[in-house]
Amino acid sequence: GPVRANSSLDLLLRALPGAPVFTVRTAEKLIGRSFEATNQAVARLEEHDIARKIMVGRRNRAFEVPALLDAFVGLERRLASPEGDTHVSPPARPVPRRALRSQP
Repeated sequence: GPVRANSSLDLLLRALPGAPVFTVRTAEKLIGRSFEATNQAVARLEEHDIARKIMVGRRNRAFEVPALLDAFVGLERRLASPEGDTHVSPPARPVPRRALRSQP
């Protein structure tokens, strides 16, 4: 559905490029909203497959945004290649591997 301007979800969506891996607590600090409002925004991101839950330690949950991480890896690989494409010329320095994620 639509995202209301300046809602917790709107603020979180705008903050994600600066924090593609986050916890609800870090997201709460980023957007300046309550834990409950932030947690609901994170749940909507999960619901729509924008964010995916990952575990940090035994009981702590964190979230990652796979599309953003893939974009950062792609940029890193382009910047490392003299031709701007690691398919055309190999990277001139070590770079992250491409993700082989299947999209839902």
